[in-house]
Amino acid sequence: MSSSASGPGAGSSPDPRDAHAAPASAVPDPTAGGPAAPASAAADDAATPDADQAPVPQLTRKQASRINAPIRGMVISMLVLILLLLPFLWLQPKPDAQPYRAHVDVSEEARFAGDQAPFTPAAPALGDGWSANYARWEAQSQDGVPLWNVGFLSPGYHLVDMAQTARSNPTWLAQRTQLIPPTDERTVNGITWQIHHRDASGKQDEFTAWVGELKDSTVVLSGQAPSAEFEHVAGAVSGQ
Repeated sequence: MSSSASGPGAGSSPDPRDAHAAPASAVPDPTAGGPAAPASAAADDAATPDADQAPVPQLTRKQASRINAPIRGMVISMLVLILLLLPFLWLQPKPDAQPYRAHVDVSEEARFAGDQAPFTPAAPALGDGWSANYARWEAQSQDGVPLWNVGFLSPGYHLVDMAQTARSNPTWLAQRTQLIPPTDERTVNGITWQIHHRDASGKQDEFTAWVGELKDSTVVLSGQAPSAEFEHVAGAVSGQ
């Protein structure tokens, strides 16, 4: 007599639900927006730099120190040079506000020149405030004419140069008047003076010359002084 087994045995057929079950690794993640990218591809993307961003150079502390060293050296050298120059600048005398007055004794110099000159050297007395920066006898002047030369300084610090000679000639007069033709004349103490005047223009400075004929010589007054100062000197020369 045979008995039938009701439970599953070795020869029983498998559960049909097992045939349709998928492996756990093959089931997509329901929270992801799409299929997951392989891990190796994501790592490559993270390691690749953006092509639009240039690498920023980084200087080390030693490199920055070497770059700044020449600038620091130049600044230190300039400071040392200034410190060395300061004592010399402090010791320099301050310039005078007014031009130098030599106070030459024209009368005494005229007596010495009279021993050589063939005329009487003029030594006009111009009064207070006037002085002479130079007074000399030039037996061999640059233009070849021996002359007595005095530089009078007015109270307003204008220089009136006086040149006196007994050997005047047209070339010498042209040089002394700077080729300026006569523009006026003035009679002072009986002596007629020819006035040569040029105003300042362009590269030429103002210039004035008074030419007078004395009994034994010719006198030329020249410079950039006002007309009143020229007339003052001419009057003193004419009145001797």
